[in-house]
Amino acid sequence: FIAPLNYRDGVITEFLLVPYFGACIHVPPPPINQTVLVQTAEGQGIKTEESFDPIWVMGKLSVEESQTALAAAGYYIEEALIEPYDLKLPQ
Repeated sequence: FIAPLNYRDGVITEFLLVPYFGACIHVPPPPINQTVLVQTAEGQGIKTEESFDPIWVMGKLSVEESQTALAAAGYYIEEALIEPYDLKLPQ
């Protein structure tokens, strides 16, 4: 599930990837080792109305602690590619 952080033209371009719906809205937030900060690649993102749908997030995962307004993250993916979730692996 995602917890949006930044938008550009109505598209979420930065978010926390969290283990359950509603995480970061309720206190306490998920542990740092269960939270990933995702920065999308140029031209990528999630429309606000699609932010409750499952997605694939692809990119290089690194161990990097970040503090956001919602929660701390223990991992980071930059230049992430986003696709709607499908039972098949993304191409």
